[in-house]
Amino acid sequence: MAYTFKGQDIVAPFRLTSNEPVFSADSVSLRVRRVKQGAQRWEMGFKVVMADATSTFADSVSTFHEALTLEMPQLNVRGEVVSSGTSTATITTSSGTELPGDDTIAIGGLLTGTTINAGRFIKFDNHNKIYMITETVTGDGSDFLKIYPSLRTGVTSGTQVMYRDGTDAITFRAYRDVTDTQGITYIDGILSDLGTINLIEAL
Repeated sequence: MAYTFKGQDIVAPFRLTSNEPVFSADSVSLRVRRVKQGAQRWEMGFKVVMADATSTFADSVSTFHEALTLEMPQLNVRGEVVSSGTSTATITTSSGTELPGDDTIAIGGLLTGTTINAGRFIKFDNHNKIYMITETVTGDGSDFLKIYPSLRTGVTSGTQVMYRDGTDAITFRAYRDVTDTQGITYIDGILSDLGTINLIEAL
């Protein structure tokens, strides 16, 4: 599946990073102590094939500091696109309220045999945070999603889980990184390279 940014095709190499601040220290006995702050955001970097250099430049300058959205690219560590399940059912949380900090979410509505692969990015329809499935789940009537990071906002029974390409709006809400201002190249007066577009998740 092809992914686009502002109507232009995203091309490889594509970088996706999980930014999760951690304090780490070694004790005098050389034991490692690490403390997480509980914050996490996704960051990505990529280039695009410019269909219209003039419009691209005008848009990048005029909207540089505005929040933007794009469809979240679905990847996995083997490099191929992760396919969504064939289920057309709506997935909902099924065990009351899942609280912030939970990383195992009970769901219902996933058709028997439908598989959601580890590495797939999902959203819940009551907030914008992007989560990643950490363990492959195959529908059998009593299903759980293991997610990373843990929930940042609670979800109640009936909350829709968006996981399907094309059908669900798995949108990545982000800001441009300020380092993008250094990535525009002109040759003979023509905008020839927008450089790497770096996006940071809007939390």
